Amino acid sequence: MKQDSTFAANLKAQRRDTAYSRLINPKEPEERAPAGTVNHSVSSSRPQSSIQEGFQDNYPDLDSPPGSPRLNLREHSEDEAERENPNLPRPSKASVEIKPNHSELDKLWGLASHKCTEFVEDTIAVPYKEENRTYKTYTRPIWDWVLSLVQDPRLASCFVWDAEKAYRYNGDTYVRFYHEPWTADAFWAAQSALPNHPDAKVLGLIIYADKSKLSTFGTEKAYAVVARVANILVPIRNSTQFGGGQVVGHQPVVKDDTQENNKPGFSNFKNVVWHAAFWKLLESLVHHSKVGSWTQCGDDLRRWLWPMILILASDYEEACVMALIRGLNALYPCPICFVPWNEQSDLSTEHPKRTGQESEIILEKARAFRTAAEREQLLKDNSLRDVENVFWKIHNTDPHAACSFDRLHAYGGLWTDHLFAQIKLRVTEKGRNAIAKIDKQMSSMPRWRGLNHFDAVMNITFNDGSKNEDIAKMMLFAAHNVLVDVPGVQLLQCVRSFLELNMYVSLEVHTSKTIAAGERTEYGDKSWNFPKMHSHQHVFDDIKNKGATRNFGTKISESMHGPIRQTYHRLTNFKNVTPQLIKHDHRRAVGLFIREQLEVLDAPGDSECPPDQETEILSNISIGSKLKPITFSVIEDTNSGDAAFARFRVRFADFLSDFLQAYGYNLPNGKRIRFEQNDTLVPFQFLKVHYEHLGNWTSSADYLRCNPSFHGHPRYDGALVKTTDGHIFVQLIYMFSCTVEKNPIRSA
Repeated sequence: MKQDSTFAANLKAQRRDTAYSRLINPKEPEERAPAGTVNHSVSSSRPQSSIQEGFQDNYPDLDSPPGSPRLNLREHSEDEAERENPNLPRPSKASVEIKPNHSELDKLWGLASHKCTEFVEDTIAVPYKEENRTYKTYTRPIWDWVLSLVQDPRLASCFVWDAEKAYRYNGDTYVRFYHEPWTADAFWAAQSALPNHPDAKVLGLIIYADKSKLSTFGTEKAYAVVARVANILVPIRNSTQFGGGQVVGHQPVVKDDTQENNKPGFSNFKNVVWHAAFWKLLESLVHHSKVGSWTQCGDDLRRWLWPMILILASDYEEACVMALIRGLNALYPCPICFVPWNEQSDLSTEHPKRTGQESEIILEKARAFRTAAEREQLLKDNSLRDVENVFWKIHNTDPHAACSFDRLHAYGGLWTDHLFAQIKLRVTEKGRNAIAKIDKQMSSMPRWRGLNHFDAVMNITFNDGSKNEDIAKMMLFAAHNVLVDVPGVQLLQCVRSFLELNMYVSLEVHTSKTIAAGERTEYGDKSWNFPKMHSHQHVFDDIKNKGATRNFGTKISESMHGPIRQTYHRLTNFKNVTPQLIKHDHRRAVGLFIREQLEVLDAPGDSECPPDQETEILSNISIGSKLKPITFSVIEDTNSGDAAFARFRVRFADFLSDFLQAYGYNLPNGKRIRFEQNDTLVPFQFLKVHYEHLGNWTSSADYLRCNPSFHGHPRYDGALVKTTDGHIFVQLIYMFSCTVEKNPIRSA
């Protein structure tokens, strides 16, 4: 491709200039590896290559787009009112009075309800055994919801409208990397299929649907549908704030019938109900997906938007419904490809991919047969159902290609139902002492920011995916000296491989090389004939087509079931609950929208921002939690039982003298450093380290603690330190600063 070769030439030329600059200025800090993008040839911005210091370091601020002036809407409206009616008294702030009355408050909610796209109630009728069964469905018209985001000025800088191919120099060559959906192949292909017009833009949607149990015994269920816009940057898109995930519908739940369960006709009926209800959600999208829609966006530019379903995020059960395949016991149980049921464990063999167009042709052919037996046989041979797929009506959307690998269920289920279950079984066989030892060692694991801590795990079951993931991370250390027999060691080796694969797949940025390495991985001969195992064959294809796994997994959206359950238990009367759920969900959305508007209005300007509260800022580190000065003699006396503090004053002085000389610094007055017993130092208990994340190349930070009582527990964090002899692991036990000849010295 000509523009790709031009892009590479420009990058190489700039790298030569950068290398020359470092040669003549050797003391300049090492810069990041150059990165660049190639925009799609039909984009409104001319296809170009550019060097970037970091592709994703500074996401735009949701409340204040870069370069746009802050407008005080309150002052603006008050000044305008005063100009029109100069004799009217100016209203005082906080002049709104809300009466403590339920009906008045309910009216206020009603007046504010238009702030967000409201739910619409519809009724669908589906025939079954010579009768029409009716169900109610509740949806936000999805096109109206999309426009509420696209046209909002606050989100304008968070939208990306053009497909791009992103590259980074790895020291030898430029490798392509994948992170956001628009850097992947599916977005590029979708934009290539649009009319050749610079303002024609893909509007990708991410749809998630799943049932959740509301009541304790699971008799009451909710069937929420969550939507996200793929064009929005991931910090906003994967959040629950405005611009992030939104419940856009509640599907009807078809109750089980003991006389009809497991019958093919009833299974087809439930699928017909699902797709008929989903049509109510997608109906407003169909016309625009075929001819596009000229839309005035939040940045005041008109674009020709073409909506499509880019990603369907679901567990296996929902994927079967979305793709309309026959499920676990079918001849071909995968919603993405034609893998035979008895070959799912063979990840080395690639099978033909399913396509929506092919499935539609098969259904038309089956319905043309004269007998039901012939129709059923053809559909059974292809593991399809006798139901029309609602996603066929959306232009440029293929439900089989949109179905995605799900890391949460692929690894969460593999850990909880298989590996962790085996560990519990093996440890239980060894008796109570082994169980107690696992729990004790799990409890003694060091605490770490972002890592759940557990006092016991052997007799507790967690439904939270993140908690189970953290248990898996720590289990190797908690069980290494308990499962010491051959089967136990082999089991822990399986856990290690599971953790490595989970970590590898969950990378926030993948390159063409990491994907190729994952695809080359060889798997053993053990039989794992179930869909979650087979889904690994599609994970790297999904990354190339849709970006990092955080774009298409269910983990983010599944967390939204929590507020729905809370609403059910706290705000409903447990009768006819769906209308009550959507009422409170809409109020939550309206309240969040208004709150964020108020925060924008109340946010201080740049000149009003308070200064940084860190105690000390040193290059790439910040230290805080400053304590009172203390003398060397007090430190040594207080910690007399700790070998690390034996002759602390003398040893630290010797270390500091050797360190300064080793790095070419002159000693104060030409003499080795010496501290007196009454010399003081200042202890600190917090260290913030800023660094470039090697996994996603963004500016990141670690919070390290060195505190004898942090939230009631000792906290002495560990760190990986680079020395002249290599990398070493250390534990922080004391952080402090001191002064040598009026020069401040910080140490740990």
